[in-house]
Amino acid sequence: MAKVIVPGPELPSLESMFSSYAKYRPSLNTFQGDGKRILLSQSDAWMQQARLVGAKRVFSLTETGVMFFKLSKSTLDFDEFLQFLESLCASKGVGFEEVKTSLVSCGPPGIVS
Repeated sequence: MAKVIVPGPELPSLESMFSSYAKYRPSLNTFQGDGKRILLSQSDAWMQQARLVGAKRVFSLTETGVMFFKLSKSTLDFDEFLQFLESLCASKGVGFEEVKTSLVSCGPPGIVS
């Protein structure tokens, strides 16, 4: 009997996930995000949800902070975020495509996957 392959749900684009997290505002955050620029705290929240940062994870919060601020900006647009992500992956010898896959498959802000 032939095995039937059922496709999984279609994943959102990295750019649409970026916009969602760039609009995400924790209660203590006074930044009024429009989805076009992301703060370090929003990027870290996204990476935490994707299980990329934290104890025994791929990156530490210190590493994301250092790499973010190497760009000398308080917020990043999507292209700058890609540059940040590529640099972060290169610094740890981690696959860029695998990290992007984790970021698009982790769900919207605040949803534990």
